[in-house]
Formats: sequence, C-alpha cells, structure tokens
Amino acid sequence: FSFVQIAVHFLFITKVGKIMKLPFNQLLLASNANVGGPTTAAGFAASKKWSKLVLPALLTGILGYASGTFIGIALGKGLLQKI
Repeated sequence: FSFVQIAVHFLFITKVGKIMKLPFNQLLLASNANVGGPTTAAGFAASKKWSKLVLPALLTGILGYASGTFIGIALGKGLLQKI
C-alpha cells in the first residue's frame, strides 16, 4: 500500500512539475520533504551537494508538519463527530 501511495505521489509531482517547468532536483527535494520530513530532505540536499537547497528543504518539511497537523486534527474531529 505504501508503494502505491509513493508511486502516485511521485507521478503527480513530476506531472505538475513539468507543467510548471520546475527543475527536477527541486521536485525530488520537495517530494522527499513531503514523504520523509525536514530532516531527511535536508540530508538528501546535503548529500547531493545542493547547499542552497538545504534551508528550503527544512522549511518545506516544517511547513508540511505544521499544516498537516492542523488538517489532520480537523479531519479527525469532523469524522469522529459523524460516528
């Protein structure tokens, strides 16, 4: 199941990236921040010698954690009220 989720995520992000004409390394890093979080995205950027992308990777991952937490709580409350 996780493989299907990540495969769909990768296909979606590459299609949108091609439409928006974004660099592939930035797409990979955004995908990593989305799936693995800020620490793995920063590690990925550092290992690839993309030093200018380490901070954006951290910030993107942190923004994902922050927004995902509130969205998850809201969805959880909404679904539990219907039970």
